[in-house]
Amino acid sequence: MDEQRRRRVAVIWTAFALVMAYVTISDGFSVGASDLLGVLAVALGLGLAYVYYANPGGLLDFGEAE
Repeated sequence: MDEQRRRRVAVIWTAFALVMAYVTISDGFSVGASDLLGVLAVALGLGLAYVYYANPGGLLDFGEAE
């Protein structure tokens, strides 16, 4: 996967995480199933954004030689 496409996908995942964070805390945060699921979605979005942006250890190369 080329670098420009990886960075574009990272921006999309970051935007997803920001929207989920807004939705989760917009009506107040309580320790309930829906808010915990929202926090999990935010963490997942930020984690995927990091993986696509940084490509640690050539994870997204899928065995292709550069």
